[in-house]
Amino acid sequence: MTSSPDPHQREHALSSLQNEALSPVARAMDTMNTLDLCRSFNRAEASVACAIAACLPAIAAFVDDLVPFLRRSGRLIYVGAGNSGRVAHMDCAELPVTFSVDREQFLAVVAGGTGAVLEAVEGAEDLFDDGAARMDDLCFTSHDTVIGISASGRTPFVMGALEVAMRRGALTAVITNTRPSRMGSMGVKHPLIVAVGPEFLTGSTRLKAGSCAKQVLNMISTCTMIKLGKTHQGLMVDVRANNEKLHARGRRIVRQICVGRPLLRTISQHIQNHPELDEDASIDALIERCGGSVKLACAVGLSGLHRDIAKRRLDVVDGHLQAFVTGLKPESQFMGGRTGTDGEKPEEDEYFLCVDGGGTKWPCNLNSTPLEDVVEQIRCATAAAAASIQLPNDDQSRPWPRLTKVWAGIAGLHHTSQAELLSSRLEQLFSVSAKKGSLRLTCDTSLLSACLDADEPAEGCIALVAGTGAVATAFRRFDSGDKAVQVGRTGGWGHLVGDQGSAFYIGQQALRTVLGNLEEHQSEAKPRSLNRLEAAIFKHLDCDPRDVLSSILMPGAEQPQQRIGRISRVVAELGFADFDPDPQALAILHDAASNLARIVKPLASMSMCNPLKSILVMLGALMNVKPFRDLVLDKCMAMGVAFRRTIIVSDASAYGAEFLSKTSGSHIAT
Repeated sequence: MTSSPDPHQREHALSSLQNEALSPVARAMDTMNTLDLCRSFNRAEASVACAIAACLPAIAAFVDDLVPFLRRSGRLIYVGAGNSGRVAHMDCAELPVTFSVDREQFLAVVAGGTGAVLEAVEGAEDLFDDGAARMDDLCFTSHDTVIGISASGRTPFVMGALEVAMRRGALTAVITNTRPSRMGSMGVKHPLIVAVGPEFLTGSTRLKAGSCAKQVLNMISTCTMIKLGKTHQGLMVDVRANNEKLHARGRRIVRQICVGRPLLRTISQHIQNHPELDEDASIDALIERCGGSVKLACAVGLSGLHRDIAKRRLDVVDGHLQAFVTGLKPESQFMGGRTGTDGEKPEEDEYFLCVDGGGTKWPCNLNSTPLEDVVEQIRCATAAAAASIQLPNDDQSRPWPRLTKVWAGIAGLHHTSQAELLSSRLEQLFSVSAKKGSLRLTCDTSLLSACLDADEPAEGCIALVAGTGAVATAFRRFDSGDKAVQVGRTGGWGHLVGDQGSAFYIGQQALRTVLGNLEEHQSEAKPRSLNRLEAAIFKHLDCDPRDVLSSILMPGAEQPQQRIGRISRVVAELGFADFDPDPQALAILHDAASNLARIVKPLASMSMCNPLKSILVMLGALMNVKPFRDLVLDKCMAMGVAFRRTIIVSDASAYGAEFLSKTSGSHIAT
């Protein structure tokens, strides 16, 4: 087996690590009294939480990536050696008990085997090949996730495991306390580097590094379980009541979640043979009736539904009790059923589904998101919407009702070669057919063509979307009653080569202005006061003027594109202030509005969309800002482009669902 480098090289490498440096109190601790020694130790440990705080965006990004892998039954495998392995083993061991997860889905691999958890196995951490072999023994695949824990960032056993994981296309992360490190340069997708500094006792990584590993792993596993629906309002609803302590906890959880509901009356409907039970015994009986599932008992108590029906509805929403509760409400944002005349229900309802897969709202852009992840997002959203529909008893086994027509508008479809494959996956998912016309798959902006039905005399429309990106699409109806067809498109190139006029563009221009100001005045001997735009942006970014770029570009849960785009809010507040608007901010907004008008102008022609006979549909975060919207319309007018009518849209899917219903001779129930 391959082990670490030669001892002299290793000694030199170890001596350069941050946790091998002397602590500030090292030379004085031998003469300290006990209380001062304890205070010094406590101060050192207290610094760990602050170091972790600086890494929160990166941790959140890993959790967001991890959740879809686990939802698709991928495994999470912790890998560590020595104390890091023991901490990993402890976190992993608690998950099945606390959250009722499958023990086979969460595994800890410790150098030296499980015996090393109780007793140190010297030299086990140095075996690179052993780490790789342990991954092979697990039949590791690209559906799994590996998180390595190594204070030094150079443990050979952990590196061997990570190398196999990366080679097989798995999701990877590493928790380390050293920068730079070998693991940090391996290409791991999520390097979680927490600089805790020197240990209280030099090199004793069971101290600050150990505390750090435990806190970060606790954070990752807990936040992941919350995202997976294993908790509800801070309560561990997925706990299994299999001992006295957990029975008592289960009762408390059911009582707390079902507060304000006629719990005993509901229980009596389901537990017929125990009329004299007190409240505790009644709740115990309900939990037992639900197979020991506290979550299912809560669902029954909240809804009054039969246990089997409540379980099916929970399954539809992937076990999310909050989504289950939301589904008890009568309305739905995604679906509508046909009703008969005078409000009478026909013999069979029809349901229409419109999916707005805009890339900013969802991770659904086919150019940056794997196709299966896009399909999973659509499935989850549809299931959550369907949970709000009261289905006949014979339909309760299905995750959603039979769909008459489906229209999916997906970001990035215009520039991808995966349209045919996605169409096939959606046909399977919804039991519809593109060939027969019950499935329509377009880019997300095409949903806005449905707005033509809101203005019957109009022959065309131009949809201008201005949010993080900027794109305009022209649609035209050549004969009365015809379906609108796309006749042109401008913009939508992405922030690297386009998106002029978007929120990203506004934020980018503001940053350029501010950075240019700083460079212009850098040679001045006396520091100058910040202007309003500079002060507002530094406050928004919560950074020092010298750290503007690093605060934008640092890894985190939010991409730099989104961070820059959010600066547009600051610019809009300053530029559109009721009193004394900021001239720099206003100039940026005028420039952005002019760019959007220039995107619209090529489409507003007699051959495409005659603006006098067409409507302008405006959608996106920027279009919700009325002064900016008016500015765009003014710029269009200045270019000689005046539309018959303007429509502001906040929910494109509602127009799409209405369109599907009308073209089927039905109408959406209100």
